[in-house]
Order: sequence, then structure tokens, then C-alpha cells
Amino acid sequence: MMTDTVPRKGARWIGVLAWGVSILGTLGALAYQDRTGPTYPLRGSVATEAGTVRFICMRSQTIGQGLSIVILDPVPSGIKGAVRYRRLRSNDDWTTVAMERGAFAVSGRGRSATVAGIGAVLPSLNERAGKYEYFVEITTGATSDTVSITDDRPIHARYKAPVPGAALVAHILAIFVSMLVAVRTTLAAFIGGDLRRWICATIVTLLIGGFILGPLVQWYAFGVWWSGFPFGYDWTDNKVVVELAFWLGALWANRGQRRSRAAVIVAGLATLAVYFIPHSMFGSEYNYIKGSGHGTAG
Repeated sequence: MMTDTVPRKGARWIGVLAWGVSILGTLGALAYQDRTGPTYPLRGSVATEAGTVRFICMRSQTIGQGLSIVILDPVPSGIKGAVRYRRLRSNDDWTTVAMERGAFAVSGRGRSATVAGIGAVLPSLNERAGKYEYFVEITTGATSDTVSITDDRPIHARYKAPVPGAALVAHILAIFVSMLVAVRTTLAAFIGGDLRRWICATIVTLLIGGFILGPLVQWYAFGVWWSGFPFGYDWTDNKVVVELAFWLGALWANRGQRRSRAAVIVAGLATLAVYFIPHSMFGSEYNYIKGSGHGTAG
């Protein structure tokens, strides 16, 4: 009886440890997505003769709301700022607006805050997937030199329609579960377990998160169900296709009585790789010259 109990307890603790590693791995991957995706405000600092300037620049906003760009307090003495902007994919001339002192609402990825400093608020765009491109230029009182905080690279900001909170929360939760199960399935290839059951669970959760709830959120935000191949170039859509292909390959390799741990490990590594691609890269984008856009209903 003792010899029977010990292995069972050992297997239970291995399972608990595997779930713990899966949760930590999933949180790490999703945190990376959250921080690197263009829907997260751009934060940073730049050194000037007057001192270090810290900034926060929004890169995503809901139609009907202004886009805040702020040099954060404490603003070094003598620092002035301006935002030079125009609509992306348009024939617009550049417009320059001076940054003024005040409190500004900033938001991103479901979080919002009010920050103080000198800033500007760009007017809302009205088209789903309409984008601004803009530069934040700072001038020091000592030399009057003007410096762009991103050098010669413009900052892009995209507008979307409102997304119901329930749909967004369900999508985020489903993506978390999908990634969690994928990591746990990969670990099962190392520590043992019913691989086919784990693979099927991974595929089902991926289909729910990436191919049902993901398109639903995209429909609310941009008016389309799918903006990946062949309709557009959205890497968020395309990478879930790649991920699904690897897991279907793992299922095929483990069909019937066949067992291939290598196929599961490769699918797990492919899943990890696609999560290192920032969210919404090459996503829906309105073209103001053509009056339309790839992957957007306008």
C-alpha cells in the first residue's frame, strides 16, 4: 500500500508544479504582449540639456475621444513641447499644436489614469482603423534646439469603435486559457500524460479565443471579422492560423496509436514564438487617399 501511495502523491505534485509553471509562463507571455503591442501607450524618457524628459504618448483610442500626448511632471525648467501630426495614408499637410500645462486622461489595454504635465490632445478621428502619425518635439530654453523624442520615426495611433466590455473580457480570458493549456500540453510531452487529450483541449480553447471571440472583438472595433490573409496583413490574425496549423500537425502525429512528443514540443515552441510577435502589428488601417482600408469597413 505504501509503494502505491508514494508514486500517486509524486505524480500529484508534479501536476501541481506543471500548472504553476504554466500559469507563470502564460502571465509572462501575455505581459510581454501587453507591453509591446501598439495598443499600449508609448512611455519613455529622453535626456536634454535641461534635464531628463519623461513622456507618455497614446497609440490607441476609441472614436469620439481625444488622443493625449504628455510630457510628464516634473517638467524640467525651460522645456517646451509641440506635437506635429497628420492623418496616416492621407494628403494632409502637417499640423503643429503647442503643448500646454494641464491634467490629461490617458488609457490603454483597459486601464486609464490622469497625469499632469504639459501636453496636447489631438481631435478624434471618425473612421474605424483611422490612424494618426505624429512627432513629439521638445525645445530647451538654453539652446532653442528642437528634438523629436523618437528621432525621425513617427508615432502611430489607431482609432477603433467601442467594444462591449463583456466581449472584450471574454476574449482576453479565452486567450489566457488557450495559452495556459498550450503550455501545459507542452509540459505533458516532458512529464507524461494523455497527449491526445491535452492537444484537443489546446485546439478547442484556441478556436474559441482566436477564431470566435477574437473576430467578434474585431468586428466591434473595426467592422470586419478577419483582417489577416487573404484580406489583410494583420499578424494577430495570421499568427493564430500558424499556431493552429502546428497544433493540428501535432494532433495528426499523435493519431490512433501513434505518439510523438517531438510534434507537441515543436507546436509548443511555435506557440511561444508567435507570442513574441507584438499584438496588432500590420493591423486594420484606413486609407484616407483611397477612402477605404485593408481589413476595415471604414
